[in-house]
Amino acid sequence: MNLFVSQFFNKIDKKGRVSLPSQFRNTLPKKSNNEIILFKSLKFKSIEGCSSERIDKIADKIEELDIFSDDQDDFATSIFSEIIPTKLDKEGRFLIPENLKLYSNISNEVTFIGQGHYFQIWEPQAATERQKKSRERLVREKRTLGSILTSSRNKNG
Repeated sequence: MNLFVSQFFNKIDKKGRVSLPSQFRNTLPKKSNNEIILFKSLKFKSIEGCSSERIDKIADKIEELDIFSDDQDDFATSIFSEIIPTKLDKEGRFLIPENLKLYSNISNEVTFIGQGHYFQIWEPQAATERQKKSRERLVREKRTLGSILTSSRNKNG
């Protein structure tokens, strides 16, 4: 499987390192050279992580925007200026930069949440709350993947 799935809880060690779950390491493309890309989520007080291939796809989508638009500038600035390429050591550990820890309120424990083609790193209590709210909204609004995709297709013509 080439998707980041499931959730994992890990502690940050005394040197400030955390282990990327082995299931997530196995999802990274072979040509990633044990590198992950970290950046601030644009939606939540969490960190997003992915491979450089995912960043290339995001760049392609940003490139589709009007080059002189505020949207294009905002996305490019907010994502590309804050990307932090991070190498995994032989045991799969990496450092979460201090600015990302502060942004996401992470101190000594994290929860990794698989998001398919990327993953998120959360402060554990915030992760639990996010998962709960996400499920409650889907159930309350009786959302299905089919209804969301149909609505999206109708909007995009």
